[in-house]
Amino acid sequence: MWAMPTAAALRSNDLTLRVSEVFASIQGEGVTAGTPSVFVRLQGCAVGCAWCDTKYSWSPTGGRETTLASLMAEVTAAGCDNVVVTGGEPLEHPAFAPLVAALKQLGRRVEVETAGTRVPPEAPVDQWNVSLKLAHAGVAESTRLRPEAIERLRDLDAWFKFVVATPADLAEVMELQARYRLPSERILLMPLGMRRQEQETLTPAVVDWCRERGFRFSPRLHILIWGPRRGV
Repeated sequence: MWAMPTAAALRSNDLTLRVSEVFASIQGEGVTAGTPSVFVRLQGCAVGCAWCDTKYSWSPTGGRETTLASLMAEVTAAGCDNVVVTGGEPLEHPAFAPLVAALKQLGRRVEVETAGTRVPPEAPVDQWNVSLKLAHAGVAESTRLRPEAIERLRDLDAWFKFVVATPADLAEVMELQARYRLPSERILLMPLGMRRQEQETLTPAVVDWCRERGFRFSPRLHILIWGPRRGV
């Protein structure tokens, strides 16, 4: 595990981060799907979902080390106004808050993709995208559902995304909605699957569930366009 940086280091562009990858693409999911974006994928995740498509970002010692200044140069060179901070689980990274602050100093809009298992620190995030994991993720409930984190993110007007495939998954979403008082208009359903054909097969049913329950449907554009590839 990383050691927490000192207060002086957190104020410095010499602060180091472990980054899995940085790339320009479009946002593939959620309410800003299709938006040109720079993705900053931080290294490290202790959640461990069975169907995760970025398992290479799990190890906190993997990826590459870079400085905050160098990372800001990469973001600037990519040329997109929207930055998506993702992982891994970005809220596990000790440099998360200074990273967001630096991005805002560049004048960027910042979205954060999180599993919602950590209480978010104070940070000038424009949009929280929370992918709460259902039972089919193969993760113990005590690990994937942390009430204090979910409730704090709800109070920050986060969007809650759920990957679903069956009526049982839908029932689980509705139970979590009731348990954590999540507004219907802030819930998005996405079809499970890492292949285009899987997405296309499930989409009609997921759209029907959204229409019946007042949820939003979210495509997974990166899967539909490129399939299970990195850097897109």
